[in-house]
Amino acid sequence: MVFLAILLTVVVLVVAYAFYEKDLVMAEVYGSEKRRGSLIVAVTVVILVIVWGWYYMWSTSPQRELDAQAKDCSNTTLAFVMSQNYVKQRLKSPSSAEFPYVIDRGVQVVPDGQCGFYVSAYVDSQNGFGAMIRSSYQANISYDRKSKLWRLGDLSIQ
Repeated sequence: MVFLAILLTVVVLVVAYAFYEKDLVMAEVYGSEKRRGSLIVAVTVVILVIVWGWYYMWSTSPQRELDAQAKDCSNTTLAFVMSQNYVKQRLKSPSSAEFPYVIDRGVQVVPDGQCGFYVSAYVDSQNGFGAMIRSSYQANISYDRKSKLWRLGDLSIQ
């Protein structure tokens, strides 16, 4: 959103400069003493105050923070992917791990409403002898919005 506000600022300044330059040229060509430069500057300032005032109101909105929290704390797909990372750390052969999709049968991701998730799924991976085996796992993970880090509570692999 900052990018859009900056882009709009640049566009407004370029347009204002173009009008200002046109006004100077017209004043020279027609020998007019009457110039509209101050009006162009005033309109530009008003538009920029409105743009940045809107951005400030948007960025400090409590509803925006609530929406961001709801989005972060209900992303079950990301929670499932993060649980896979924790499971891979405990496998004998993490590179051989094959996980199901979040929508597959046998996968359950339940948010607890406080940025925590219960994940129940399975993984196919090689054991110490090189044979592919299927293991079920359950994980309790949570997302800390301030540090933007995922934390593992419990992990059980059977």
